[in-house]
Amino acid sequence: MIPEVRTHRVLTNETCAHRCSFCDTRREHERASVAGPEALAARIDAAGDAGAEEVVLTGGEPTLRRDLARWIARARDTGARVVLETNGAPIDAAAARAYATAGLTTARLHVPGHDAFVAVTGDATGWARACEAAALLAAAGVTIEAVIPIVAATLPELDTLPSVIARAMPAVSALRARVIQQAPSGAASPADAVAGLERLGDAARAVPLPLQLDPATFVPPCLLRRPDRLAHAYALGPGGASRPDHHRVAACASCVVLDRCPGVPTPWRGHAEVAARALTEDRLRRRLSIVASVEAQIARELVTDEVWRRTDGQTVRARIVRVGFACNQSCSFCFVSTHLPAAPRPDVAAAIDGIAAQGGVLVLSGGEPTLDPDLAAWIRRGKANGAVEVELQTNATRLDAAQVDALVDAGLDVAFVSLHAATAATSDAITGAPGTFVRTLAGLDALAGRVSRLRINFVFCRSNAEEFPAFVDLVAARWPVAAITVSFVAPSTDLVPHTVALVPRYTEVMPALLEGLGRARAHGLEVGGFDSMCGIPLCLVPPAERAPLLRLAPIPEGIDRGEFVVAPACGGCSLRGRCYGVRRGYAALHGTDELRAQDASAPC
Repeated sequence: MIPEVRTHRVLTNETCAHRCSFCDTRREHERASVAGPEALAARIDAAGDAGAEEVVLTGGEPTLRRDLARWIARARDTGARVVLETNGAPIDAAAARAYATAGLTTARLHVPGHDAFVAVTGDATGWARACEAAALLAAAGVTIEAVIPIVAATLPELDTLPSVIARAMPAVSALRARVIQQAPSGAASPADAVAGLERLGDAARAVPLPLQLDPATFVPPCLLRRPDRLAHAYALGPGGASRPDHHRVAACASCVVLDRCPGVPTPWRGHAEVAARALTEDRLRRRLSIVASVEAQIARELVTDEVWRRTDGQTVRARIVRVGFACNQSCSFCFVSTHLPAAPRPDVAAAIDGIAAQGGVLVLSGGEPTLDPDLAAWIRRGKANGAVEVELQTNATRLDAAQVDALVDAGLDVAFVSLHAATAATSDAITGAPGTFVRTLAGLDALAGRVSRLRINFVFCRSNAEEFPAFVDLVAARWPVAAITVSFVAPSTDLVPHTVALVPRYTEVMPALLEGLGRARAHGLEVGGFDSMCGIPLCLVPPAERAPLLRLAPIPEGIDRGEFVVAPACGGCSLRGRCYGVRRGYAALHGTDELRAQDASAPC
């Protein structure tokens, strides 16, 4: 669900050739108060004045208007994305080109089943024309989504419809579920509708096609049997709790999404009084939440541009590209929106081409990037287009020797592998994926000696700090060619719990860090990561590890995106400009009294 304050639906007309029994909009004749030019212009302009980020032109059937391109252009001029809801039937090649030229971003095609299409719409040729419209609009450069109404007539097809759509309408990039909660006739019962939504979600995942809730309707996540499996369909945000015709029930009072969920749709209130339950898990709250629309969040997280500083004083541009957001682990401190659908393939390609053209370092990440069947192709593309180096960030659970050889043949240089403990019990608890510790070990075995550089990342958090010395011994014994990267749990985005149960004080982990560093020196292992945003303030880095960091280039202005604060001790510190300082989230939890200003003249 995209927050209402960002999406504005604009009714363009009320006539339609389809005869859907559950439609509450269609009329036999147009009214000037709705379809008249002055009335329509006023509604579009009001959406723009309200700061709409997305204007949805709906009906009736908007494409029955011969002047629709004019209104698409007017909506575009508000600065919003323009979306068209349509059954596609009247669209020909000329209309598709005109809509795209006018500024149409996305077309949401009404797809009420395949076998049930005629029974639902009364249009014997509607399915074929919808498929043709999808192809024509896509050819014109318009993004295509399929809107699936969940009503009594469509329930039997929800298990198979995503795969049918994928075959018949290959241009469709995403599905949207519209759960009809009140209709003249044909609405499913609340229990059947919720069960149907979950079945649709499972079927979409198997294709795979991303599934989101359509903005026109809302299903409280507390009514789902497994809300975690459909968290990717939601986009709840703080302050989004206000929506017309929604009410609170008793379970809402203690729910963790009270501040962002509008409650229960009025037609379902009786059902919810019995079926609703308070959601209590903070991790689920975070998975259901998003700060903008799904598309905006994908664009926000797809690329992270960085400047890597070398100890010779030089810098190199690097770009992290998240080829997908899904992950087969669920680390408690992960700051990635792993419930998001993957970014459009052209956007991934453009992000890769951008850093390659600069001769920078391409870092392919996720979620878990090895879930992407095109991973080797992305590596090959980056190298062919000029990337000086390609790095893979992975948990390595899916890698074996043959897969590693394929990635190296494609041009992979560096593997950066997450392993956050020395024992299966601790690792599996942190990752939320029992059994994956041993699979990461096997993946590291496959990588060692095959990639040019192998780095193993250990993220310090409350539950694993004491295992760091044993972790160092494990690396030395099993992968002596590897280097260790030390990171510290980052209480940054809302996805990461800002709690002392997860985030220890720096000084609490320091004994284990110092012991582990001593063992690394004894084993001849390289340990780094202190210079990154995921490291610790440089004043707390042991002198031996700090000395090379003094030769780093200064941190570029604004590269931290405002994430770090300057503590009182930082004011006169000789490391200022080469040290990020302390994260705002950490300072809010623990303060900054651990930091100490450093004197440049003091020996390291």
